[in-house]
Amino acid sequence: MKHSSLVIGPSSIPRPTSLWRTSCLWIWAVYAWLILAAFPPLIVDYWFFESLDKADIFWINLRAQLALFSAGLLLFTLAVSIPIRHYARSRTLRKAGLHVGLWVGLFAGWLISGYYLDFLLAVNGGSFDAVDPVFGNDTGLYVFSLPAMWIILRTLTILAITGSLASLVARYDQLGSTGVLERSDISLGSRLGLMITNGLNICLLLLGASLVSQTFLGQYNLLFKDNESSGVRMGAEYLDVNGVFSNLNMIYLSTFVELGLMAVVGFSLYRIGSHYKVSEPVADSDQGPAMNSLTLRVPVKIGIGLLALDLAFFLGVRIKDHVYVAPNEPTIQIPYIQRHIDETLKGYRLENMRTVDWRPPETPLSAAELMASKTVRNAPILPTWVSYLEEPPDIQHYERVQAGDTTLVYGPILQIYEQEQQLRPYYKFLSVDGVRYNVNGQKRMYVSAVRELPSLAFVGPQEWLRYWGSAALMFTHGFGLVMSPVNEITEAGSPVYAIKDIPPTTSDPSFEVEPRIYIGEGTKDDYILTNVRHLMEFDHATKQSRQEFVYPAIVPGGIRVDSILKRLVLALHTKDITAFLFSQFIDHEKTRVHIYRTPMSRVRRIAPFLFLDSNIYAFIADKRIQWMINGLTTTSNHPYSFREILGDKAEERAVERFPQRLINYAEDSLKITVDAYSGEIHFYQIADDPIVKAWSEVYPNLFEPTSVMPKSIEAQFTYPLQWFHIQFDDIYKRYHMEDPIDFYNVEDLWDDADEVIGSIGRGLSEFGTTDEMTFSYEGFNLLLDPADLPSGSGISSADDDLQFTRLMPFTPEGARNLRSLVLAFQDPGRYGQLLNLRVPPGVFIPGPEQADALIDNDSQVNQQITLWVRHGSQVVRGHTLLLPVGGGLLYIEPLWIVSLQNQLPQIKLFSVVYRGRTTMSTSLDDALRLLDFPEAAEQKANQLPWFEEAESQLRQPGWIEETME
Repeated sequence: MKHSSLVIGPSSIPRPTSLWRTSCLWIWAVYAWLILAAFPPLIVDYWFFESLDKADIFWINLRAQLALFSAGLLLFTLAVSIPIRHYARSRTLRKAGLHVGLWVGLFAGWLISGYYLDFLLAVNGGSFDAVDPVFGNDTGLYVFSLPAMWIILRTLTILAITGSLASLVARYDQLGSTGVLERSDISLGSRLGLMITNGLNICLLLLGASLVSQTFLGQYNLLFKDNESSGVRMGAEYLDVNGVFSNLNMIYLSTFVELGLMAVVGFSLYRIGSHYKVSEPVADSDQGPAMNSLTLRVPVKIGIGLLALDLAFFLGVRIKDHVYVAPNEPTIQIPYIQRHIDETLKGYRLENMRTVDWRPPETPLSAAELMASKTVRNAPILPTWVSYLEEPPDIQHYERVQAGDTTLVYGPILQIYEQEQQLRPYYKFLSVDGVRYNVNGQKRMYVSAVRELPSLAFVGPQEWLRYWGSAALMFTHGFGLVMSPVNEITEAGSPVYAIKDIPPTTSDPSFEVEPRIYIGEGTKDDYILTNVRHLMEFDHATKQSRQEFVYPAIVPGGIRVDSILKRLVLALHTKDITAFLFSQFIDHEKTRVHIYRTPMSRVRRIAPFLFLDSNIYAFIADKRIQWMINGLTTTSNHPYSFREILGDKAEERAVERFPQRLINYAEDSLKITVDAYSGEIHFYQIADDPIVKAWSEVYPNLFEPTSVMPKSIEAQFTYPLQWFHIQFDDIYKRYHMEDPIDFYNVEDLWDDADEVIGSIGRGLSEFGTTDEMTFSYEGFNLLLDPADLPSGSGISSADDDLQFTRLMPFTPEGARNLRSLVLAFQDPGRYGQLLNLRVPPGVFIPGPEQADALIDNDSQVNQQITLWVRHGSQVVRGHTLLLPVGGGLLYIEPLWIVSLQNQLPQIKLFSVVYRGRTTMSTSLDDALRLLDFPEAAEQKANQLPWFEEAESQLRQPGWIEETME
């Protein structure tokens, strides 16, 4: 039997040249593929900008990106290829030098080009007209210039390291090719000395200079330093800037030490490199001692001395901190704490907050006076928002999520609209919002939702989206709004519709609108084609069949597919190759493709430098449905201001998520509208913030002044929700303490109020009304009568106009009584005004959770809830409305009932809490009337749920007039 074996010898190992050729070919193939793959999105972006008449923005961005890319490509290519071409002897390595340099340069250029916004801002940034108290520099230096300076220095550091590595590789190849490194008469020190070249020295000099510059520039980081343990939560403190032994002087000393070390190392390397020559290598016995004495002992001593000096100064600073600074806090830190408080309030635009001590009047209002209040008559008993748990949910809410298989906390209106107004399976309501309109001369508030046709990316595989012809050509748009007054319900406890059905029917001619929704929150990562051959769009179902629609040629919108090139590029961009290249539906004269079909994605494509509040909403303006997005200009480099994360952490109102931002300064600068029909975008500048001014210099034609804004759009302004939360939930609850000593001792820390809200579940025994039902209070919008505010609020009621206002209550940390009620006014003329109704120490006003407890303590109510649950109903605790009325405070909480077989909530009871008294009835008016009749209220509670005898007495004609008299 013969045995064979595989023998691998030297001849079977590929030669380096062949390996290099193969590797080079594949690497260039990958680069070519990446470069070619980048062109379709770039070209499509240009067409998208051009379709919106904003091509100039595209070219500004592209020029900046190309400039940075070219700089990165050139510098890194030269840093790699020049040393290799100069020193290397291997033919393969010399050939590879240019290739490797280009690979590194292309990658570096791509990375650097991503910072184009920082450089555009640095070039066009102006002044803040404010200087920091430590260095006396304008704030614009830190906001506009400093980020670009850091990018440059870090790039030079990486460039120097890259050049150093290339020099070492090339030198090693040079010495190896001559056999110098294999000689036995050369020591290890000599070998290392031979590696030193002029090119390496230049790279190391650049490396040292960039590192020293970063150390010196680090002095400005003292203005953003986190030192919460000292009471100065952000910014330079006493130890940083006072006395000889300060952190600032330590930075200066470290800069000097690094310069000294760089000089010593550079001098030593130069002498070593000059002493050892490739052609004349020296042994240890030849001039070795003299060289070692020069290149090792003296530099080592100097280096140790410099490091010892740096360490000794550091120890001096630490000793000063423990011996002098810490024992004398907070007195020694008072000026720095005050700086921190003032600058944080400025950074979060709270410096003009108006604070009024709130003492409810001693005499309570009568029931008739409460009912006559415009604020009460317009109370938003229908919620204008949907609340979800954060993900992952807190442990106390985990069982709730398991039982309900949803993170939804509260959304009865969304559930009602889905049941009554979805009408077809392909439509969906994604959220509800609060809007207001003037109807017949009267301002009214409505809850509104858009009937969208979500895309495949949003809802997943569906029958009507299974095929390309259906998803891209026929099912192209949603249809209409649904709207209900927030203060009206039917006798059954359901909403009253101001707009409903398909085609839409309206309660007022001013609500008639173009209903088609091509741009919506649910059209994520989707595109459609309009004006195609042989096929019309599905518009809406009719009794006989369906209504069809053709996108009008006169309406701007979309990219015209008018050439073979566009078909090819769009095919590559969308990955639908065969559809775009071979479909006979595409007409070169008419067909348009619509991309970036969510309002957020369209705006972010144009203005990625803005923070976009994810709480977008739709409204009617001039017979069109418009989406409104609040755009904020931000920075994290405002001196002394505390840093927080801006962004939505939960699914709540964030149908489309975008990255959060670390900020310590922001401004509500822009109101952005997106036409739901045509996709047209307008950026309206409402503030003269220095950052938005800088961006207006970068993009001169992007922002429009408020003077050209239609009044119908200005009337729908809302205060940015996430900005409101970070201002008050994160900042003002601590920074309202403007006294440095109080701030240091955290004497009056607030917390956002809690409330009991949402489904009680299948039974009281499962969820009950324990902490599992307690959630942070959600601020809400309402129409507020200025006459109901306490005196001194600064809000005049002379014009008798209701104010669209957002309210948010706060309680003391660890307590539940009301400590403050914050109001943000949102109507034109008063937009952005902030009011803090502060409850003075020693004055008790119940907080929302305490009002809920008063309602819970009614045993008859609990019996009624148990009865409903036993009969197969789900009980939903409504949002506890907190209404300022007549200088006092009124709580209103609706109680929703939902059948477990049909998720159609209805309001069945209203609870009212006023001045420590609680009533409940089947209507809000009756519950208010009972406040004047304690005995009737008790009788009514004992007869829950229906109280015919008491109600008939209280509804006698003339009751309100007699009571008012």
